Amino acid sequence: MDSRSVYRRTFAVTAFLVVVFSALSVRVVYVQVVNHDRLSKIAKTERLKREYLPATRGLIFDRHGEPLVQNRHVRDVIADRYHLVDIHVCRKAVAVAEGLSVRQVARELDDNEARRRFIEITDRVLDELLGNEGIRVRDIVAEGAGRDHVVVCRNLEFKEAEKMRLSLLERGIGGFSFEDAMERHYPNPDRLVQVLGYTDADNVGREGIEGALDKQLAGEAGYRNLERTRRSSEVLSGEDDLSLPVDGANVELTINMGLQEIVETALQRAVLQCSPEKIMAVFMDPGSGEVLAMASRPHFDQETRKGIRKIHPVADRYEPGSTFKIVALAAAFDKELITLDSVFFCHNGRYSAPGLFLRDHRAFSYLSSREILSQSSNIGAFFIAKKVEDRSGVGTFDSYIKNFGFGSRTGIELTAEAAGLVTGPDDRAWSRTSLSRIAMGYEVDVTALQMASALSVIANGGNLMKPQIIQKVSSAEGEVIYQLQPKKIRRVISEQAAGMMVNALTAVVADGGTGQNAMVDGFVVAGKTGTAKKLRTPRNKGYYHGRYVVSFMGFLPAENPRLVGIIVVDDPKNASRYGGTVAAPIFSEIATAAMPCMGVKPAALPRRMIKNVRRKVKIPVERY
Repeated sequence: MDSRSVYRRTFAVTAFLVVVFSALSVRVVYVQVVNHDRLSKIAKTERLKREYLPATRGLIFDRHGEPLVQNRHVRDVIADRYHLVDIHVCRKAVAVAEGLSVRQVARELDDNEARRRFIEITDRVLDELLGNEGIRVRDIVAEGAGRDHVVVCRNLEFKEAEKMRLSLLERGIGGFSFEDAMERHYPNPDRLVQVLGYTDADNVGREGIEGALDKQLAGEAGYRNLERTRRSSEVLSGEDDLSLPVDGANVELTINMGLQEIVETALQRAVLQCSPEKIMAVFMDPGSGEVLAMASRPHFDQETRKGIRKIHPVADRYEPGSTFKIVALAAAFDKELITLDSVFFCHNGRYSAPGLFLRDHRAFSYLSSREILSQSSNIGAFFIAKKVEDRSGVGTFDSYIKNFGFGSRTGIELTAEAAGLVTGPDDRAWSRTSLSRIAMGYEVDVTALQMASALSVIANGGNLMKPQIIQKVSSAEGEVIYQLQPKKIRRVISEQAAGMMVNALTAVVADGGTGQNAMVDGFVVAGKTGTAKKLRTPRNKGYYHGRYVVSFMGFLPAENPRLVGIIVVDDPKNASRYGGTVAAPIFSEIATAAMPCMGVKPAALPRRMIKNVRRKVKIPVERY
C-alpha cells in the first residue's frame, strides 16, 4: 500500500470521527443548554415529591361555645406508582419473601417476573393488613392507570398506620408512604346534621355550614419537598422547601343547642306519631333575624352520608295554605283600609262569581277581620285582598307579598336555598282566580324559612330582618374576622299595622281559634294555622286527594316577642290532618320547653292581650 492510499484512509477516518464527535457535541450542547430546563424538570419530577401538610380545619360552635364538630388526626396510606414499578424495590421485597439475596433474585429472575412476584406479595400483605380486597397493586401499576399517587387507605388511626408501616418495612416492601391527614367527627349524631353538612374524603366541606364556609374553615395547606433515593428512601431537601400550614377559622353559629335539642326531640316524636313524608321546623329571634334552631326529618348520617342531605327548611318549596293569609290582612291594616272589627259577609261558606268558586271549612256568615284570621276563612281573606287591590291599585297586594320577602332568597349562609315562586298580575300564569288562590296560600311557593321571616316582620313591629345563622368567625389565633350585626332589609308595614296583626294573631291561639292547641301556659301566643292540599309534581298535575301539608307558625310572648317559629308537616298520617291539630301541638310542646331554656319567665298579662271578644258596636258590613 503506497503512502497516498494511507493518507486518504487516514483522512477519511479522521473526517468521520470529526463529524461524529461534532454531532455528539451538538447533542450535548442541545441537552445541556437548549433543553436543560425541560429535562431538568423531568428529572426532578422523578426524584422529588411534594408532601402536603394539612391545615387543621376550623371548628364550629353553637352560640354558647358548645363544639359541634371535632377533628381527628389520622394518616392516609399512599401508593407511589413510580416506585412500585422500580425493579430495585421489587427485587428487595421478593428477596425478603423468598429468603434470597437481592443479587440472587437479580440473577435468577428477569425484571418482569420480579415485578409479577412483587405484586402478588404486596397484594397479599395489603389484604392481611387492611382487609380491603378492592385495592390491588396490580390495578395501580397497570398501564393507563393515569395516576402516580393512589390513596390505598384513608383516615387510618396513628397506631394502625405505624403498625402497617413497620410491617411493610420488615417485609422489605417499598413504594408506600404515610401522610398526615385530618378526619372530621360529629359528636352529636342526629342533631343539626343538615345545617352542619359534612366533609368528603378529601376533607372538603359539602352542604350546610361545612360547604358554605369551606374556604374559611379549610385554611391553607402547607408542604415540604422531599427528595427520593433510587430505593424510595426520602430525604428532606432543605429549609427553603418547607411551608407551614395556616389553620382554618373557627365559626360560631347563632344556633342555641339547648333549643335545638328540644326541637329535634319533638320532631322525632312527631315522626313516630303521624309518619309524615317530611317534617321541618325553624325558630328565630324576630328582632335580630338570628336562627336559633333549624331541623327536619328525614335527614342523613354524617358518618356514612346515607340519607337526605339537603336542608329542607331552606331548600324545599311548598304551598303554605292559610298561614299566608297574614299578608292580605297586614296589607289592608297598613293601608288603613280596615280595622280589627271591620265586618265582612262570608256567604255562609260558599261564594261564587263568574269563573270563581270559593268555600270555607265551615259556614260563616258575618266575620270581623280578626275572626277571618282566627277562623281561617278563605272567603274573608279573598275579600280583604280584593279590597287592597280595588282601593290601592292592581299589583299592590303583589308588592306586599314581595316586600315580605317571598319570591326571593333570604341570603342566609346555607347552601341550596330556594327563592320560592310568586305569581304576579303581569305573569302569563295569572288568571281570574289567581288573587283568590294566592290570598289563601295557593299558587305561591314558599320555604319554611321565608314564612318564619315574614312572621318576624309582624313580631318585631314591621321590619324585614335578614335571617342569619353565623354569629362570629375567628381566626385560629382568636382574631375576630366577622361579627354578626342585625341587618334590616326594609320596613314592610307600619308599627300600628303590626300591632293590629299581633292582636288578630292572638285570637287564633285563643279559645275557639283554629290554633288553640298551640297555647302555652303562662304566655300569650300569637300564631296562624295552615292546611293546604299537597301539590303533585309537576304543578300541572293538580293535587293529591286526601293528602295535605299542614303547618303552624307563631311567636311568644305576644306582648314582647322573643321567639318566632314554624312547624311544617308534609302529608301526616294516622292523625287529623289540620294545622291546628297536627302542627300546633308540636309548636306548643317546643315553645313550652323553650321559654325556660331561653330564660324567659311568665309575666302578668294585660287584659287586652287575652280578651278576644267581638265588640258590640255597629260597623258597616263589607259585601261582595
